[in-house]
Amino acid sequence: MALLSNLQVPMVLRLRVSYRCCSCIALQDGDWWISRFRSRSRVMELLREILHEAAPISSSEMDDTYLWKPGNRPASSAFSTADTWSALHPHGESVLWHRQVWFHGKIPKHAFITWVNARNRLSTRYRLRRWGMQVPSECILCNVEDETRQHLFFYCSYSTEVWLYFCSRLNVNPPSEFEEGLRWLRNPSTDEFLKLIIRLVYQAVVYGIWKERNARVHSQIFRPAQALILEIKQVVQNCLDPLSRAQNSRRRDITLLGTWFSRF
Repeated sequence: MALLSNLQVPMVLRLRVSYRCCSCIALQDGDWWISRFRSRSRVMELLREILHEAAPISSSEMDDTYLWKPGNRPASSAFSTADTWSALHPHGESVLWHRQVWFHGKIPKHAFITWVNARNRLSTRYRLRRWGMQVPSECILCNVEDETRQHLFFYCSYSTEVWLYFCSRLNVNPPSEFEEGLRWLRNPSTDEFLKLIIRLVYQAVVYGIWKERNARVHSQIFRPAQALILEIKQVVQNCLDPLSRAQNSRRRDITLLGTWFSRF
């Protein structure tokens, strides 16, 4: 039986092995020859990951029996696409902020930027300079401090003005440190409606600050903080309207949108 019969022909040719290569040919000195093959090809890396320790091949007149052993699961003659996918795409470590980013009612593009920011992957000028790019180091929102994640969210005077406006209306006092702020979002209020509104506002502010930063860098378009505040208020209000109509809550004294209007 051909060792690589389940791979696409062009892929096999790039590995410089015969399409009809058998498993016995893949063994050299008691080990897979592919383990000594120097290549950064993702296909080669994948093959090295899924191959188990080589075992001696004994001559037999009996047909081979195929067993599938994805990850740490026991070997079985039944092939499972789901188990194979899970073995090739292991779950990452759990993080403390996932519920603050991915929650029911979120605005997807806001949640995505918040997720990228939580992983410290936004291309701030600090990170760009570390990559060797010749760009200014100063924050384009305030032109005072270096543009880092912590500075943008929310040490910068511009972003602080935006964020504190909403904090004052919501009557909350979150930590100023970015990581502490993410942890605070796990339970920012005992009121279920306020908790959702606070999370939506936080993500909208993060998205809005990053959008304003990019508009200034790439398009030379500058807006005052008050203009961004008005935009964020409108975006969050538009999001709350359908959520309020579809809410499934035992509360009858006030709606989700009513909670918003009581603060804004």
